Amino acid sequence: MTFEEEFNNPGAVYRGKPFWAWNGELSPEEIRRQVRIFKRMGMGGAFLHSRVGLATEYLGDGWFEAIRAAVDECCMEGMEAWLYDEDCWPSGYAGGRVTKNPEHRMRFLVMEIIPAKRFTYEEEGEYPVYEAHVEGDKATNVRWLHVGETPTASHVLVFHEETQPCTNYYNGYTYLDTLSEEAVAAFIEETHERYRREIGDAFGGVVPGIFTDEPNFCAFYGEQVPQGRRGIPYGYVPWTRKLPAAFEDMFNYSVRNHLPELLLEVDGVQVSRARLDFRNCLTHLFTRNFFKQIYDWCERHKMKLTGHVLLEDRLHLQALVVGAAMRSYEYMQVPGMDLLTQYAYDYDTPKQCQSVANQMGRPWVLSEMYGCTGWDFDFKGHKALGDWQAALGVNLRCHHLSWYTMKGEAKRDYPASIFFQSAWWEHYKHVEDYYARLHVVLTRGQCVQDILVVHPIESTFARFRPRLLDHDDPQKFMLSPTTEDVLFCDESLVTLRNILLENHFDFAYGDEDIMARHGDIATDDQGVYLSVGACKYKTVLMPPMDTLRQTTLDLLIRFRKQGGLILFAGDYADHVDGMPSDAAGILAMQCPRISFERKELCDALESFARRVSIKDDSGQEISAALYQQRRDGDAHILFVCNT
Repeated sequence: MTFEEEFNNPGAVYRGKPFWAWNGELSPEEIRRQVRIFKRMGMGGAFLHSRVGLATEYLGDGWFEAIRAAVDECCMEGMEAWLYDEDCWPSGYAGGRVTKNPEHRMRFLVMEIIPAKRFTYEEEGEYPVYEAHVEGDKATNVRWLHVGETPTASHVLVFHEETQPCTNYYNGYTYLDTLSEEAVAAFIEETHERYRREIGDAFGGVVPGIFTDEPNFCAFYGEQVPQGRRGIPYGYVPWTRKLPAAFEDMFNYSVRNHLPELLLEVDGVQVSRARLDFRNCLTHLFTRNFFKQIYDWCERHKMKLTGHVLLEDRLHLQALVVGAAMRSYEYMQVPGMDLLTQYAYDYDTPKQCQSVANQMGRPWVLSEMYGCTGWDFDFKGHKALGDWQAALGVNLRCHHLSWYTMKGEAKRDYPASIFFQSAWWEHYKHVEDYYARLHVVLTRGQCVQDILVVHPIESTFARFRPRLLDHDDPQKFMLSPTTEDVLFCDESLVTLRNILLENHFDFAYGDEDIMARHGDIATDDQGVYLSVGACKYKTVLMPPMDTLRQTTLDLLIRFRKQGGLILFAGDYADHVDGMPSDAAGILAMQCPRISFERKELCDALESFARRVSIKDDSGQEISAALYQQRRDGDAHILFVCNT
């Protein structure tokens, strides 16, 4: 099919696939009728999504009868039937089938801060006991306390493991230990293998892939977290039984000797190697044991893994529940993200996702969009949210939400229903035709981005300390701001990406772990580039950072020696791999350095990084305009939208 033919009549691959909320008693006849309605709305298929109100047994015989009906009808209509891997969300527990086994349940390492006068040390436990002077989340004079020894400091720090409390949310059980290879293998056997046995002959065709929704490694509120004891402040971190061994294999020292640093600022040291290494270890276990294991299963069975992690926007939220979100995208055939409400302009989320997708040579970027927008959200709003995400790389639209029914509790789900319950459903084809044509264009060629911004998530890791909790606080809410020094990392990154996007200097993020494995130096007759996977960048922009990896530093030194341009904006790292070092500063002194200010940064980039300029009558860059530029052979494609 020629470009003109595809543009005039885009196929299902370019069209949206909503979350189809199966939230009632499922009937194969009704399933088929609703597939045909999706077709009339201009959709290219749907994600078959168990949802609140489901009255048919999840993964039971009736469920798979409905699945087969949906797959068959989609096949006849030339549409796609994407699977969804959980009974509601987050993905991993298979509706409780996996976490019936206590060995597969989410785990925590809990620290209690016990007043020394209340402490009795009766026997050696699995984890060391420490004494310390503690005020708030700061500790001094931290020392290992031996059995029978009388503490001399104000408090004693005691550590123990807990599994997540069982709750009704997880059908009487818990969420999954996503850090455990064995637990995730049990999830795959219970879910993915069940689908393979039932409809495996459709894999890679009418069933292109499977959606994973908000997997994470740490609960963060209410009855889902450790509850503590009255009168004893406490905190917790994610844990799995094999973590101490994995940590020592990765970093050649024992995490057991640094447990207080994971939750407290010790002796005034804000940048902690132990915290950095711990969060990197968590991210490694999560990405390898959850994402890579499912990615590999999908590769073997001609399927595509898509979806999104939990809380992928702000740096401190990533550190809390998923580590470094970008590292998950490497192990998704279709990297994806989530955007809730019409008010969130979380540009970093699609930029992170788009960056890894381009670097890994993945042509599709998914966004779960329009959730929590309300019944009065009109087509103008649909276009506004869709356009700026398209400019930042999204080309697979997953609408949240299309309801199978409004009966009973189903009507209490997050609105609106982008389906036949809305009066405008027969006109929605105009919206989908527009985006399908846009996707035909914006999947051609390669995205043009000359600037690589080294992502500062590891500086957040080195500073991040989760909130301490109180038994009597019923919310136990972990997402509220932590400390000012941690939030500074968040705000400086937001400031930098706003400066770049508002002044039309498009860029990609480079995650240091991905750069360590996929980074190199490339040259051609146009110059020298720092490459990450399939992408090449002329300029590296270093944001304010505390710590830099030695592997990143070595790559940057090679790049500069071959004539590559590195620009340091603001404070350069004074640590390498979490340890005090002047090595990054020595490199910075050999490169252009500017203050972290809008005008100076833009002036520095103007002479060598300007490709696109979108100005008003006064000659000023229009900050509300976003764009995507692509190169397709000798042709250039430019999409511009007004936010």
